[in-house]
Amino acid sequence: MRPTLDRFVGVKILRFSRTKRDGKPGAAAPWWRVLPVVALAVPLASCAQLMSEPESSAEPLPPPAEQESAVPAAANETPAAVSTSPLGSYLAGRYAYTTRDISSAAEYMSRALAEDPDNQSLLRRTLILMIADGRFDQARDLARQLIALDPESMLGHLLLLVEDAKAGDFEAAKERLVEIPREGVYALLLPMIEGWIEMGRGDSAAAIEVLQPLASHSVFGPYFDFHAGLLFDLVEQPASAEEHYGKAVKAVPGGTLRTVAAYGAFLERAGRLDDARALYQAYLEQNPDTLWLEGILARIEEGRKPERAVPTAQAGLAEAFFGAASALPQDNGGDAGLLYARLAIYLRPDFWEAQILIGEILDSLSRHEEAFAVYRQVDARSPFSWTARLRAATNLAALDRVEEAEQTLRNMVAERPDRADTAITLGDTLRMRESYAGAAEAYGIAIGRTPEMEARHWSLLYARGVTFERTDRWPLAEADFLAALELQPEQPLVLNYLGYSWIEKGMNLQRAKEMIEQAVALRPNDGYIVDSLGWALYRLGEYEEAVDRLEHSVELLSSDPIINDHLGDAYWRVGRRMEAKFQWHRSLELGPDVELAAIIRRKLVKGLTAEALPEGTP
Repeated sequence: MRPTLDRFVGVKILRFSRTKRDGKPGAAAPWWRVLPVVALAVPLASCAQLMSEPESSAEPLPPPAEQESAVPAAANETPAAVSTSPLGSYLAGRYAYTTRDISSAAEYMSRALAEDPDNQSLLRRTLILMIADGRFDQARDLARQLIALDPESMLGHLLLLVEDAKAGDFEAAKERLVEIPREGVYALLLPMIEGWIEMGRGDSAAAIEVLQPLASHSVFGPYFDFHAGLLFDLVEQPASAEEHYGKAVKAVPGGTLRTVAAYGAFLERAGRLDDARALYQAYLEQNPDTLWLEGILARIEEGRKPERAVPTAQAGLAEAFFGAASALPQDNGGDAGLLYARLAIYLRPDFWEAQILIGEILDSLSRHEEAFAVYRQVDARSPFSWTARLRAATNLAALDRVEEAEQTLRNMVAERPDRADTAITLGDTLRMRESYAGAAEAYGIAIGRTPEMEARHWSLLYARGVTFERTDRWPLAEADFLAALELQPEQPLVLNYLGYSWIEKGMNLQRAKEMIEQAVALRPNDGYIVDSLGWALYRLGEYEEAVDRLEHSVELLSSDPIINDHLGDAYWRVGRRMEAKFQWHRSLELGPDVELAAIIRRKLVKGLTAEALPEGTP
């Protein structure tokens, strides 16, 4: 099956589906994105359930896919528009959470809690939602209420610790630390929190000492070096700061955004501009399309000295929460990641990297309207302003405000004629509207703005090739697919698309079959690619082997109408007529497009005959 890109964000290949079919998003990152903003690249997938309390009464929030057995009608309306019973509010809140509508979930749970204020489980749920929604005035009162009922509540003490630190009361913050056990992600987070609390108390020696447990841990060691560098930098001990910054930067090739930003600012303030440039260049070599360094490099040329990356203890505490938030995988750690990112912003409102991360998490939860609002809050003077504007435009498109998105992107394309990213996103937006000619033009602009095509640019050529193929400009499409393969000879998606297209056109059949076989070898569990091989065998007249491949494809993707139709055709060719009709009926049930549905209905009446098939079908 020849796939098409279901949805791009900067030629971000999220999932592949059959022509004119909608697929499910996946997770490959585009080559131009400025993030990850992870403070340090340490996976914490095992710590996804970070906010679970030890007591059995405080059940964690349900997973996104959980469905309530009874959902009130009010759940589908905004909280302000309905009046429900306490039970109805609770069920509406649970349902809102399953749809990732955090704001409505928080409001409904708050209503239910008003009728049952001593319910610890409900109280804790509501507190989590209030923090996740950034509603700290209400969260603060709920935390106090929760601690009154459960003096050992980790989440309650954590929030009030943040409140104390934000107010500058680090003595009170330190007292709350003893209430939080050092387990799970807190084994990483609490030493960093305690270090910055000690710094806030004015005891820099104690701050370094309490960080030491991280130094002996092979995974947490980079966190120790990064935060030790920040602490020594803040108390003006440059030799120690440089030692730890240097180690932290080396933890990841080229360094990570936060480590490079902090170490680079340190070098600039020391007047070591050549060393700073070398550091930034090393980062650029690993992240050649990054946006945030532009302002920094201009700052060097203008002779302006930067502030410290972390100028206060509160900012250091925000850095600790940001590091934990950005290290969590968004697919199963979104709740905890969102909470920690919100805490980081609460402590440091101008922490634009955390603001971008919140937007990313909301995007991953398909909460595009909320994400749009978050991106719009990023200051225009921030190094992340361009990224935020670009993300906001993609959210407009996701919200079906496509004309606004298109105009925004066209303006950005004209504003920065040196950048390819907006042209790529414009192409994606136009392609989503099936404006393939315009999309091809936009991708062409992006290619023209790319000085040298590298291996990572295969997806850009692939994207334009798809739009050329859709507008019946096959020679141009074929040229782009072949060029993409020159950059990435073993790219299974390109191998599959080109191979399938050749087979459909009766061209280069043997080579096409070999390409699709190679794609299957690279991605043996991709139902679309397996279908391509089965259909290639079918078109080559190898019907028995085609059946085997197509049956496997249906096992992998049973809900695709075209794959089921292909299997029906193969069954017919090998004499399994009843099974063929079953598959055709199944395909109709799955909702094929109008053209395919008409063909299937004719096949059900006339069989796989020339009379049933479109003219020219072999």
